[in-house]
Amino acid sequence: MVQSLDRAFDVLEALAEAEDDISLSQLTERVGLPLGTVHRLLGSLVARGYAAQDRDTRLYGPGPRLLQVAARAASNRRFHLDRIARPVLQRLTEVTDETSNLVILHHNEGVYSEQVSSPRLVRMFTEVGQRAPLYCTGSGKAILSTFTPEQLDAYLEHTPLQGFTPRTVVSAERLREELEAARAQGFALDDEERELGVCCVAAPIFDRFGRCVAAISISGPTARMPIERARALGPLVRQAADECSAQLGYCPPTPVETAET
Repeated sequence: MVQSLDRAFDVLEALAEAEDDISLSQLTERVGLPLGTVHRLLGSLVARGYAAQDRDTRLYGPGPRLLQVAARAASNRRFHLDRIARPVLQRLTEVTDETSNLVILHHNEGVYSEQVSSPRLVRMFTEVGQRAPLYCTGSGKAILSTFTPEQLDAYLEHTPLQGFTPRTVVSAERLREELEAARAQGFALDDEERELGVCCVAAPIFDRFGRCVAAISISGPTARMPIERARALGPLVRQAADECSAQLGYCPPTPVETAET
């Protein structure tokens, strides 16, 4: 029974991953199962609506029942971002001893949605519900790093780059450079740009449609978390954000392999 279920899921996943309808022989090759076994499994999947067969071409593809189940599952509270992020934030704070935050994107601003405070006496505290600019915060820059050039142009056109500290980036060109670096390394940094004495590192979270919906960050006093430590913690924060994205159903694009010359 377990083997049959595994094989059925293999067939279903192969159908879902195909860009268009495929033949029985193509499907058999992809899943590495005997043709008779695949044909039998397809019969059951088609009967339940999880797979479909074109009457004219006889090719197979995913069925409407698959979309219906996915849509219903997406509304389950298990897939609510706050619920997903909470244990991830707790682990980040346990490992780093610093305050961790979940910041969601709302009308070109970042809104603090969840927080796990540092156990240290000197710590960073931002009230849940507080808004912050995107361009001068770690979480905000992590979110901005996912914008298309057109989206970033529109953001900069309507957002004056106000200086909150002497370290705030108020040059659009320099901000673009920092966002490019954040995109390349997978995390963004805030080096006392929103508030003097505070450093932050953050990474973006994506939903199942590939849209950036939030960011996870770690913030702390520069006496304990200078920019060097924040940069070193970047991969850890990136991993935490990726974990949240995966639980939201995000599937990162497959890297394009470069042909050797």
